[in-house]
Amino acid sequence: MNALYLRGGAEPVLALFHPAGGDTGVLLCPPFGWDDVCSYRSRREWAIRLAGDGYPALRIDLPGTGDSGGSPTDSGLLDAWTEAVEQAALWLRAEGACRRTVAIGIGLGGILAVRAAANGAPIADLVLWAVPARGRALVRELRAFARLETASLVEAGAPKPPPLPDGALAPGGFLLTAETSAALQAVDLTAVSLPPRKGRRALLLGRDGIGVDESLRQALVEVGMNVTVGQGEGYGAMMVQPDHARVPAAVFDRVAEWLGPPERRPAAPSLERTNLERAVVAPTVQERPFVLEQPSGRLFGVLAEPVGIPALGFCVVFLNAAANRRIGPNRMWTDIARRWTARGAPTLRLDMEGIGDADGDSDRYSDVRELYVPRFVAQVRAALDALEAQGQVPRFVLVGLCSGAYWGFHAALEDARVCTALMLNPRVLFWSDELEPVRDLRRIRRRFLRSSAWRRVARGEILIDAARLRSIARAAALSPLRLASSSRESSQDEEVAHAFEHLREAGRRAVFVFCDGEPLREELEATGLLARLDEWPNVSFESIPGRDHTMRPLWMHSCVHAAVDRAFDAELERLAPRTKHRPYVPRSSSASAAARD
Repeated sequence: MNALYLRGGAEPVLALFHPAGGDTGVLLCPPFGWDDVCSYRSRREWAIRLAGDGYPALRIDLPGTGDSGGSPTDSGLLDAWTEAVEQAALWLRAEGACRRTVAIGIGLGGILAVRAAANGAPIADLVLWAVPARGRALVRELRAFARLETASLVEAGAPKPPPLPDGALAPGGFLLTAETSAALQAVDLTAVSLPPRKGRRALLLGRDGIGVDESLRQALVEVGMNVTVGQGEGYGAMMVQPDHARVPAAVFDRVAEWLGPPERRPAAPSLERTNLERAVVAPTVQERPFVLEQPSGRLFGVLAEPVGIPALGFCVVFLNAAANRRIGPNRMWTDIARRWTARGAPTLRLDMEGIGDADGDSDRYSDVRELYVPRFVAQVRAALDALEAQGQVPRFVLVGLCSGAYWGFHAALEDARVCTALMLNPRVLFWSDELEPVRDLRRIRRRFLRSSAWRRVARGEILIDAARLRSIARAAALSPLRLASSSRESSQDEEVAHAFEHLREAGRRAVFVFCDGEPLREELEATGLLARLDEWPNVSFESIPGRDHTMRPLWMHSCVHAAVDRAFDAELERLAPRTKHRPYVPRSSSASAAARD
């Protein structure tokens, strides 16, 4: 895989190229928002599969999304998205030396592929998966998703969100401005005129029993395309949270059969130039791909560096939130990184093993334990080594959510170069295979059985699967003695206190930021650790209103930005020579993850 930037439009577009020897290239066009996040790893696997079959494949982030330049608030975004697809197709023909290009578009990506082809982009054939003929159908679906999500959060105890400007949407926490929404609603692919091209084909795929849009099929037939219709099995399994998403292998096979064997070129172009790629994404911010070789394969990230302004005295590393890629929850890592790089702080957004664009097995993360193993901390430290070797100041702030917070905490314990670990909604601080099942059941009992959701289940208004029902039943049956703190938990509490003391003596800060009702915050309070904070002035706890673990609502984004700013500003105030490193020695063996790797 080679990372590069397409610069033909108003903003640089990050593209990831998977070279192969065939003369037909494939351009993968992403869906919008949460669907882009969920399907990202599947699209990577698809590109790898295509390249293995002989088809050079190119993936892109649309302007204002992912790692590309721009913001979702930019004007003219629909045209910028379409232009990015056009530029990608032109790149495949010129730089990728592809005689013919096939565009695979999912949802919004399919709409853009058809628009780009109508504008004259060198796109011969189309694979359109879950693509409506009219943009208003997609916007209607996004609006329904946003309403359902808001209702679910309010039901769970979150405050009612402030209203968005008329016409704006934020499904899954991804903004679609009123202007962009209106432009998308005006799209009618049945009225698009595709330039005539001999032998032009289209494969239309439904999604899990929902058929293709018949008006789109008919419109493509009328412009002379040879149209084939397929089922599109596995769409729903691909569009769940990334640690549970599954590759739609049946669709991969179906598309491969439809494409047929590629024609070979005498020689494929050599494009190993990742380390040479740079793009200016803001007047004082330059970004480039970051590649780190590890025993598990390559880790991948994006390094942002200040241009023409003095560098601050620390470098920031943003870590994955569970199996979500390096852009962070709702692209917050990208936004915060660029804002602080513009102030002088170099920032790295890093994909760990098996996540985003890093090599490794992603299926393992359906078991949450696999996110809490020592090798991730070793990978964080290897990234710090690489940054220092590249000339970055050896003073690092680590930022992570959930499991990323866990990795940051343990890297701070082990590495003298880490001055601050900023942790958002960590699940645990020390993993224990023995304790986690009991903790999970306790959380279900406390959160679910006491909420109004239980009454809605009893009335049949909420349907839950059998496995979830069994967990709830087990939780309800636990005796008070079973729910009391065990000796193992007491030992782990002592380990947390010991870790806080180590960080204090080493002069390192631990900043915790929790949403309302986060289980770990409640557990630390129940065990009395929060009442002892005077002992550890280097440890601080903040609260953000709202009950959403990944902080999706837009109004919560501003709270996260403010919390990060406070932590970084505090680091600026305390810049001083580092305290001599004292190795961290675990107080107990309760963290059984140390034995698993």
